[in-house]
Amino acid sequence: MLNASGCSPEEVWEYIDGLERLGTHLGLGRVTKLVEALGSPQKAYRTIHVVGTNGKSSTVRFISALLEAQGLKVGAYISPHLVSLAERQMVNSVPSNDEEFCELVSRIRPVAEELDRTFSQGDALTQFEILTAAALLYFKEQACDVAVIEAGLGGRLDATSVIDSDVQIITSIGLEHTELLGDTLSAILKEKAAVIAEEGRVAIGSLSPGLRAELKDLCASKEARCHFLGDEFVVLADPRAESFDIFGLYACYTDLRLKVLGSYQRANAAVAVAAVELFVGEALDTDSLRTALASTGVPGRLEIISTQPLCIFDGSHNPQGMEETMRSLEQILERRRLIAVVSILRDKEAQEMMRLLVPSCDIVFATQSASPRALTGDELAAIISDLGKGPEIFIDPDPRSAMMSAYRLATSNQVVLVTGSLTLISDLKRGLN
Repeated sequence: MLNASGCSPEEVWEYIDGLERLGTHLGLGRVTKLVEALGSPQKAYRTIHVVGTNGKSSTVRFISALLEAQGLKVGAYISPHLVSLAERQMVNSVPSNDEEFCELVSRIRPVAEELDRTFSQGDALTQFEILTAAALLYFKEQACDVAVIEAGLGGRLDATSVIDSDVQIITSIGLEHTELLGDTLSAILKEKAAVIAEEGRVAIGSLSPGLRAELKDLCASKEARCHFLGDEFVVLADPRAESFDIFGLYACYTDLRLKVLGSYQRANAAVAVAAVELFVGEALDTDSLRTALASTGVPGRLEIISTQPLCIFDGSHNPQGMEETMRSLEQILERRRLIAVVSILRDKEAQEMMRLLVPSCDIVFATQSASPRALTGDELAAIISDLGKGPEIFIDPDPRSAMMSAYRLATSNQVVLVTGSLTLISDLKRGLN
């Protein structure tokens, strides 16, 4: 079946799949020309830019819900997706469907291919640049008032930096993509903080004292106002209590609850509240805020898939994320142990991630996601074995088979945790519907 632009969905998916993921070099030159050729759709609405190592997607979803509670029509752009690329663009928390996505990309494709002919050989538009332009155009055509945009990689040279954002957010800083962003936390901070606008308004999550001082200097050089979690806004909570309070920039919001698991999500929610306060310039309605936070889900982040046995999908894919996951599971695991199904990409710190995970495990299934960057089950099993005496290890290269085996083995005092890579979560969500 052809869409309005004369292309079949199969042709669109084939086109997207055939694009380079990162291209020969990072930069804004290609994507800037693309959005200009599309009429600069990002100028049709206000924007909030979210960068950081962990917590970006959750923070984007919280911000979107809070802005919707203000009566605004809100676009949200996240990455990666779990099942379909169409999930990456949402309006009022509802993802676009495959038909909408294919129709949109099929209209962008001839514009992109015409531009590609003007670029130097081998320097074509990348997949992420096409997806970013598609989302920005989608939000304009959906008449959004504001769009919350998650950066894909870094900030300074990320395709999402074609926007001129009203508010900028830095969720956290950790070592990631060091071959592209730099091999120190300071270097990575500079790459991400480059999105801060002159005289910008910035909400910032948990950072080490050294990075906080460095970021304050960076903001001062741009005359930007920076607001740090723990200073200008604060989370007050007993980690074991169901409710918590946020002392925001303009008001105190009490008796808050989240739909999602994970104590770290309270920090993401607080950053989101501060960002929305900065965006609207005043205190938020507490009742609306409570409802928004309590109704926001985050697929693939400590997501409960079943209760008998208790099975949790969590896309932690670096040591910082794994540490937060294990801290969040402490209460659940007081009298229970884990059966883990794990796949990790080879450019991540697998040994450190496993050092955090395996002490809580009775059994680990070492498997391999569909990503070409994934460690093999044998390689992952060897890393776990090298840690010394630990859980029983099974190698199963088929994630679905590994998960079903974990299900069958789980007793009432064991929890099945699927983790290590969002690609693994994606594979299983597709396979298990």
